[in-house]
Amino acid sequence: MAEWPYRLTRLDRLLSLFTRLRPGEGRSVMIFFSYALLLMLSYYILKTVREPLLLAGSGAEFKSYAYAVTAGLLLLVVPLYGALFRRIDRRQLTRYVTGFFLFNLLLFYLLGRAGFNIGFAYYVWVGIFSVMITAQFWAFAADSFNVKSGQRLFPLIMVGATLGGLVAPALSGFLFRQIGPWPLLLIAAGLLALTIPCVRWGHESIPPGSTAQDRPGNDAEKAGFWGGFSLVLNDRYLLLLALLIILLNWVNTTGEYILAELVVRHANDLVAADPAIDRGGVIAGFYGSFFSIVNLLTLLLQVFVVARILRWIGVRGAILVLPIIAIIGYGMVVFIPIFSIIRVVKLFENATDYSLMNTTRHALYLPLSPAKKYEGKTTIEGFFWRFGDLAQALAVYVGLHWFEFGVGEFATVNMVLAMVWLGLAVAVAKEFHVQEKEAGLNLPPRLYRLIEDRVVEPGCSFAFELPADTFIDPDEGEVLAFTACLDSSEALPTWLNFQSDSLFFSGRAPGEPGTEVEVVLRATDFDGAWAEGKMRIRVD
Repeated sequence: MAEWPYRLTRLDRLLSLFTRLRPGEGRSVMIFFSYALLLMLSYYILKTVREPLLLAGSGAEFKSYAYAVTAGLLLLVVPLYGALFRRIDRRQLTRYVTGFFLFNLLLFYLLGRAGFNIGFAYYVWVGIFSVMITAQFWAFAADSFNVKSGQRLFPLIMVGATLGGLVAPALSGFLFRQIGPWPLLLIAAGLLALTIPCVRWGHESIPPGSTAQDRPGNDAEKAGFWGGFSLVLNDRYLLLLALLIILLNWVNTTGEYILAELVVRHANDLVAADPAIDRGGVIAGFYGSFFSIVNLLTLLLQVFVVARILRWIGVRGAILVLPIIAIIGYGMVVFIPIFSIIRVVKLFENATDYSLMNTTRHALYLPLSPAKKYEGKTTIEGFFWRFGDLAQALAVYVGLHWFEFGVGEFATVNMVLAMVWLGLAVAVAKEFHVQEKEAGLNLPPRLYRLIEDRVVEPGCSFAFELPADTFIDPDEGEVLAFTACLDSSEALPTWLNFQSDSLFFSGRAPGEPGTEVEVVLRATDFDGAWAEGKMRIRVD
């Protein structure tokens, strides 16, 4: 058995700049970070290849059909996935799913090399792959960390996924022009294969006290043949999550339509003023700049903001942020339907969605049973996400062709949908609180050992360290932050130093005897609950 550190390692201290870590968690974070990075690099390479393969072999018309076929096939894939989940170990399941997609990928490579037209089938396959492989990763992550640890560490793990999504499109676009699609498929397969050992390494790297504990229940047996669909439709919390995902996707995709409409109008206005301007160049230039800013904002939010928001307001508060942004943003567009307003709205909406909302929606599964994490999550992130696409497409068609909606009307629809979305988010937050309480104690820290008073010699250096278990927290995966001040709430005197990560006091006592200070040591958990202890230091 591995010997886990009692103090923060160098890696732990480095990552603690972004979120709180328990000793030994840094290694597990980096393994899951690398897993997510490799997964997203592989996916975005495959996504880059699919467009030219489809358009070159089948034409643009078949692209719309591919979405319908993907949604239809997910109706079959999800129950089959559930049947596999109920028969094998969960870590083996993750390896088997990855291995299955690797086999498919090599088959596409061989068929493509042999001259077969794989464009349509490959396009549909990538749609299913994107759903299954990402849902599988986050289900495995939620099944590996307990509720407290997951809320602290998911923001850092998500940075790996974000970096993969930022680097891969530009890299794969360049490589596609240099080496063509078939070597790219092999590169993506190699990256995907590297994730398989990460399953074992990731599981074994999590220190005691940070690992997930299985929730009791027979959810997998109750799911029956329809697996995740049965779980979602018969569980209030999962059903609320499914509705939340539908509205999230609906609002965001309608916002993309509104933005595209105003971009085209803006380009047309510029061309009308100066016919020498290239309309296509204006549109391409806008989206190039837009996506670059979104990507930069997403990375900055993910690295510096998301973990802090989760610490300040928790998962229950974080889930409300994006619908509130949508309500305010589309409300502004209703009354001021101009290009610059929707541009700013979509910048903040997309960046918040790809950072805070992505992290939060994965954390929502942390307190659930394994069946709900794997089968339920895969169903929601797969089928119900695609259902949101279909609902949005139908709504846009009806709005345009039946009611002749313009930008203002679609913005009004989005504002109303965002209000419903906010109501659902409040309901999900309440249910999450119930699930969280059932999964863990959620108790405040307490003083476990009385802190002894200290006597130091005048003019002499001193150093002492309090026991690591001076304060304890009953909750699994909790981490405490320590602060020290005088009993009067003033800062410690200049002759007394405190290292918060090791409960280590040091300094040089004043030259004159008789000085006495009372130090208040406070331990605060991730949710803000705290406990205190006092210690006198006398110079004598």
